[in-house]
Amino acid sequence: MKNKNIGRYLLLAGLIVLLGGVAYLNFALGAGANQDALKDASASVSGQEVDGALSAGDLAVMSSDNYFGDYKANRESTRNTEIAYLDSIITNEKSDAETMKDAQDQKIEIVRRMESELKIEGLLVAAGFDDAIVTVQQGSVNVVLKAKEITKEEAAKVLEIVRNETGEPAKNIKVILQE
Repeated sequence: MKNKNIGRYLLLAGLIVLLGGVAYLNFALGAGANQDALKDASASVSGQEVDGALSAGDLAVMSSDNYFGDYKANRESTRNTEIAYLDSIITNEKSDAETMKDAQDQKIEIVRRMESELKIEGLLVAAGFDDAIVTVQQGSVNVVLKAKEITKEEAAKVLEIVRNETGEPAKNIKVILQE
């Protein structure tokens, strides 16, 4: 009985550490590290008016030299670490059936999200955007587009693609622009 609990506690501790690492990466690569850039981008774009276009006042704008490549590399590395951790639980002879099933379910969910994100990113690029990053979670989808601004029609196209692929309502879809 104690071996079951130890395995669960180790799994929980590992996931907490992994979550902390992901939170740090999110802060380091996201808005926390780019507050000055966000203010500068808002100031430079807010003075421009284009009929039917969304501006930085409507959507968040981030700034980085290679944001898309860096983010995708970090995401892949984090996912590989998560999958390796889950594989070690699945293949460990000391893991009980319930812990193995939980690890398998988590691995399947990660792979499902990866497939969904990759498919949506491909569809957005095919729709004419230079690059895109998509993160899918239950009840939330974040889309980062490589664009200074987008029209209302383009925003509607993004929402349509994401809604069709994920089933999430528009209120759960966040679009962020990255120059």
